[in-house]
Amino acid sequence: MATGLIGIGLFTMNLDEGRLPTDVEVSQNIHDRLDPPDLSEAAMTGYYVALWRHDAPVIASGRWTELTVSPSRRTELITLLDTRSRTEFEMVERSLRQGDEFVGRGPVTDFGVPSMTLAASLSRIASIEIDPRWAATASPSYIAYDILDCANQIRQQRPRFHEDGAWADRTDDELEHEFAEYKRYLMRNS
Repeated sequence: MATGLIGIGLFTMNLDEGRLPTDVEVSQNIHDRLDPPDLSEAAMTGYYVALWRHDAPVIASGRWTELTVSPSRRTELITLLDTRSRTEFEMVERSLRQGDEFVGRGPVTDFGVPSMTLAASLSRIASIEIDPRWAATASPSYIAYDILDCANQIRQQRPRFHEDGAWADRTDDELEHEFAEYKRYLMRNS
């Protein structure tokens, strides 16, 4: 059963190229318009609207490949070869499979839980969960600030894909060979 979007216009956001919020505004009368348990869904509605606005020019132009956030194989290889540990290598590999790997959490409230939790993949936010007990009395500006703080945590966790550096002058075949060797090296003790 399909449901309508809750709270259209109560959360407004602008997104960066990684589809994470760079600024958030929460309506000053949100507490008069929504019950606290509905704030999470309203925040996601605001995110979906922002995502549509962000991607609409590309969609309208028909340049569908620009909507993918998956890096090229060359970019993947160079980024993986620049990892410094098995843990970092595995995190980058997991993120390439588009799993919901990245989590940002607001400060722990008087209720003993984070004010909110955002989960995201490499391409977009998957969920915004706002603690309704905290949200019942939280200022709209605090809600907005915590969303931005969580987005910044996710931004820091995501790998920074690149094609420059020491590996940039290698051919694709050389990169594939080096990648295979490096992966064997990292996995030798498992």
